[in-house]
Amino acid sequence: MDKLKVLIVDDEYLIRNLIKMRMDWEGRGMTIVGEAASAHEALDLVDQWRPDIILTDIYMPSMNGIEFSGMVLAKYPHIKIVIVTGHDEFEYARKSIQLGISDFILKPIRAAELLQVTDKLKRKIEEERMRDHELKRLKEDLERNFPFLKEKFLIQWITGALSLEEIQEKAAYFGFPLHQASSFQMAVIEISPISETMSEEQLLLLQMEGKNRANAFFQDDSGVFMLSDARNHIVVIAMDRDADFVSECVRLQSNLLHSCRCVVNIGIGRTHHKAQEMSLGYQEAARALQYKTFVGHNQVVCFEDIVDNGGSPYRSNPELLKQLQFDVSVGSSERALGVMRDIFDVSFSGVSQFRMAAMDIITACQHAAIEQQVEHDYAFHKETLDTVLTADNLPEFKTALENYVGQLASTVYAKNEAKEGNLISRMKAYLEENMSDPKLGLASASAAFFVSPGHLGRLMKKETGQTFVEYLTNLRMKKAEALLKKTDLRGYEVGEKVGITDPHYFSILFKKNIGRSVNEYRNLRG
Repeated sequence: MDKLKVLIVDDEYLIRNLIKMRMDWEGRGMTIVGEAASAHEALDLVDQWRPDIILTDIYMPSMNGIEFSGMVLAKYPHIKIVIVTGHDEFEYARKSIQLGISDFILKPIRAAELLQVTDKLKRKIEEERMRDHELKRLKEDLERNFPFLKEKFLIQWITGALSLEEIQEKAAYFGFPLHQASSFQMAVIEISPISETMSEEQLLLLQMEGKNRANAFFQDDSGVFMLSDARNHIVVIAMDRDADFVSECVRLQSNLLHSCRCVVNIGIGRTHHKAQEMSLGYQEAARALQYKTFVGHNQVVCFEDIVDNGGSPYRSNPELLKQLQFDVSVGSSERALGVMRDIFDVSFSGVSQFRMAAMDIITACQHAAIEQQVEHDYAFHKETLDTVLTADNLPEFKTALENYVGQLASTVYAKNEAKEGNLISRMKAYLEENMSDPKLGLASASAAFFVSPGHLGRLMKKETGQTFVEYLTNLRMKKAEALLKKTDLRGYEVGEKVGITDPHYFSILFKKNIGRSVNEYRNLRG
């Protein structure tokens, strides 16, 4: 840190000289850049040197130290000013505290007091500079991360994670001109490779190229905003625009198909007029995109077009779909099939509505498979989709989907069973190794394996036929029995070896589990 600059202001030369000589300024990290005999002279020096600390007398010709301090602080509020005053002036000087005076030094000037005041100001200035530096760094970080934060806000907005007040506040900060007449329309663009052999890196590069070209397509339109969602789809938000958004999306698709070797599918939601309906527009666009399964690749699908005869659009039931995804993810075929039947327990007006419901079910199952890291049987998955595309009656739909949901849930169940068995095997080894720890219990053991105590307790009962405490106690008693056979350790020492430090409690447990007291067991062995 650079040395702090100090300015001395006093109309008496001897006082100025005394202040300079009372302490080793350079050694304390400060340097005296100037001295002035009057306030007017000092004002020029302040502009010239921008000192960090000013020591000024109160009574000086033309302008006193209080008036001088007020003028300095009005222009340079960061400067620390110390008033040098006599006892008879002290009360007067104290009245200037509202100006922002940092401290006072009483005459006659003592080295210890001068040192104490200047050291305190030095620390304060260093702290302020550190805070300013940190604030500057944070502002630079904010500026650097602004595009990311802006995209994060848009993701929260389109997924319905924000209240209306939060939307309005954040939209103002990020420069989205919201007003009562605002309108929103959204498109979700999926860019995928033509070849299935494309590597993950090649896929990411393809998607990045597609997003860059989409950005370039709309770069002159201030009413269009773009982001990537959790599935790496490009989401386009059009706000308050007179242009035909659907036609623009068709032109964008043509642009992407000609410039990139890829498959481009676009789903477009309806126009909405409320800020909090942005998430609905996103859901509609995403659902329209999913409809590519039924209409083929390289399509632009509007949500309105998948509604039969202009009637009410298909309304999925988020609660039932969430329950279906949960039941599949825990491997419960019976419950999952029951939920699937509830989803179909509505009046459909046509085949296209069957297909929309089927797509919702398949999507929920896909999410469960991804969550549980279960690989699809590709052939079976394709067979189910083919049935969904070609079937024209509800029973055929249901049969295909029941087989699909049931098989996926069974696969998850089998994987979970294997995973749980492995967990219990590792838990048994852990208990064997740590049984001498008196603090070992259900809570600490479950924490060591990052599972809940309740879940671990149920698994132990399921796998061993014993509660966690019963299993651990039996393990300890078997170890105690072995120690009594092989060693001459006393009973309390054996208890400590197996993690039971209370001799009386150990004796009770041993007799209850082995059928004899420790002494009886040892005598029997002898």
